Amino acid sequence: ESLAESAAAYTKATARKCLLEKVEVITGEEAESNVLQIQCKLFVFDKASQSWVERGRGLLRLNDMASTDDGTLQSRLVMRTQGSLRLILNTKLWAQMQIDKASEKSIRITAMDTEDQGVKVFLISASSKDTGQLYAALHHRILALRSRVEQEQEAKMPAPEPGAAPSNEDDSDEDVLAPSGATGGGASEEGDGQTAGST
Repeated sequence: ESLAESAAAYTKATARKCLLEKVEVITGEEAESNVLQIQCKLFVFDKASQSWVERGRGLLRLNDMASTDDGTLQSRLVMRTQGSLRLILNTKLWAQMQIDKASEKSIRITAMDTEDQGVKVFLISASSKDTGQLYAALHHRILALRSRVEQEQEAKMPAPEPGAAPSNEDDSDEDVLAPSGATGGGASEEGDGQTAGST
């Protein structure tokens, strides 16, 4: 047996076979359907220095989920950094959320900050195609949320109106009573006629 053969036999005998089990990664997005995902950079506006600070770069995902209580569609933006998958943006879309195109390749949004749970101004910088798709998707969803809020407010508004409506009806009743008062005047004329007949 040559030295090479004995070395190969020894290596084969001592080599441990490492079997890696498949680990299921739970992201919290399992109940949501992904609508759009883009590679981008995320900046946050720092009020102290009055400048944009880079938060990270990675995959930004727009997810939709059906709300269980009333069946309305809820959406959220989730972004994790490349490599470490650290969460740098996680915000629901709401009706008063401000979005606007800062430039051809960037969108400025107001969103909840994961670090201090406050509302901050973020800048999403990506390719012009991705930026256009993201802006259209966000704009559509926020308009839908605003119209839903307006419908809810209109649904709440008629509740006090029925209390106000009877006063309008009372006014109209008074208008109706005025002509009947005129007929009452006619009755008094008849009474006058009776007195005339009696004399």
